[in-house]
Amino acid sequence: MTHRQLSALTLIATVVLCFGLAHAQQNNATPQNAQTTEAHLREKAFDLLESLAGQISTLQSAENRARLASNIAESLWNHDETRARTLLVSVEEDIKAGLQNADGDDPSDMQTRVVFLQLRVDTVERIARHDPELALAFLRTTELGSDKPRPYGDAQTERDLELRLAKAIAADNPDFALKLGRQSLARGFSADLVSLLAQLHRKHREQALILYKEIISKLRNADLARDPVASEFGENLAHSFSPPAADESTFRELIGMFITSALENGCGAKLSDEDERTEFCNQIGSLLPQMERIDPLRAARLKHWTPEDPEPHWSPEAYNELSDLTEHGTVDDMLALAKKYPQMEDEISWQAMLKAEGLGDIARAKKIATDYGRDPERQRIMLAQIDRDQMWVSITDQRLAEVQTILGTVPRIQERVAFLLYVANQIGGNNPKAALKLLNQANEIVDTMKPGKEQTEAQIALATSYCSEKSDRGLAIMESLMPKLNDLVAASVKLDGYDNRYLRDGEWNMTGEGSVGNLLTRLSQNAGLFAWCDFDRAVTLAAQFERPELRLMAQLKLAQGILNGPPRRLLMGGLPMRY
Repeated sequence: MTHRQLSALTLIATVVLCFGLAHAQQNNATPQNAQTTEAHLREKAFDLLESLAGQISTLQSAENRARLASNIAESLWNHDETRARTLLVSVEEDIKAGLQNADGDDPSDMQTRVVFLQLRVDTVERIARHDPELALAFLRTTELGSDKPRPYGDAQTERDLELRLAKAIAADNPDFALKLGRQSLARGFSADLVSLLAQLHRKHREQALILYKEIISKLRNADLARDPVASEFGENLAHSFSPPAADESTFRELIGMFITSALENGCGAKLSDEDERTEFCNQIGSLLPQMERIDPLRAARLKHWTPEDPEPHWSPEAYNELSDLTEHGTVDDMLALAKKYPQMEDEISWQAMLKAEGLGDIARAKKIATDYGRDPERQRIMLAQIDRDQMWVSITDQRLAEVQTILGTVPRIQERVAFLLYVANQIGGNNPKAALKLLNQANEIVDTMKPGKEQTEAQIALATSYCSEKSDRGLAIMESLMPKLNDLVAASVKLDGYDNRYLRDGEWNMTGEGSVGNLLTRLSQNAGLFAWCDFDRAVTLAAQFERPELRLMAQLKLAQGILNGPPRRLLMGGLPMRY
């Protein structure tokens, strides 16, 4: 196989599974006209949400009523807070009823309970963005209230949910987040406490240090050598939250506790593998660098526990922080994180490069790759990645000819379609005519595919791509597909319980199970593209779903797509190419 063929297949492998990923249009309207259009669409979206809210009571499934009302309440909050709060009352009632009715031990009850617990989590997090006190009250009033012994892990689930709530509000309501952190700490140690600590420290150092000192105070009373939960938590804390973020004196106390416990439990000597203390002594070996800095004399007695092949400690919090900055932070924020977590410099540099590239700052992306000096081979890959991603941005007749040459080397029809959609997405912002020409070519190929799942997936992907270029052919394709989608849903209803559970309480359960559920989920994820292409036509199209619960959910997603703002064109077809 030639180098060009290998390059083409490497490219296609990253997009062949990406049918339907959002990659939105460039808006060529003037800023003033765009603002007017967007304001008009938002009003239409709010009107639609109000209409949908009035239809929720027609549904028989408590799950679907709660799911719709929770989503609508979140979307309406800033527009009509009173209406949103009213909807949440019904959500609370439906979730409580759903949990009570799924209190049995058979598999269907257990699955239903999982669904309602997730709805509860989602609703709490939505409320927390607007009213943390109400979110906590909702959490309390929807607790499982059975007289039966609660399933194993339920108590921990409640604690985890409280801490997720605390993390969600830490930036804007640090005192309330601190209160929740203290409540969780009173019941024991949880890894999420470390995450909360880091969240608080980013903007509210005072509250972070209060919680940090209280955590150390509680660890002081723990038997680190015999309490694996406490020792693992303390070790994670020491790796994840150290000076200058942590208070120096309190951090010294934490490390000192590990040294003292290690020496008191015989770690100053070599122990046999059969000795029950060996596991603890091995564990504290990862902390020896910190021990040597804090108390070199006593740490020297533990030197023989240094790991033979020490691996960098990548705490969950480090990944959480990188993920948060990748989504919400700046490139500078991400690069600064490399100083805090030098062991993650490779991943941080890569993500920062992709972030800069995604923002259109190619010069900055190349500088990040050029400045990366730890591994020349990785630096070469980073620079090659940028060149490959930019390959189709500046389209020429020669490039378009090369597309056809590469296309001729691709054997599978699905991969040819995926490749054409990928290139059309890359060039659409600069050359929409060329992009539409490629989409038309893809459409001709899709028409030759055998009817079935793969052709339907390709048609949905093609419709999405047309809409991203503001072409009405996208919605025309979906209009032609609606009878088939309704037939597939009807067939799935008849087969419910054989291969998949599509229904719950007589209605489609929205959990995306099975191939048909996957198709509908894919449409839902790309609703914003259809909405921004032609909102009125898309709403009318969604009304063609024969099952009312699917119609309501589809129209909800269209309204949310407008309220979320114009979708951005995603670089690289939505997925980075990784090596």
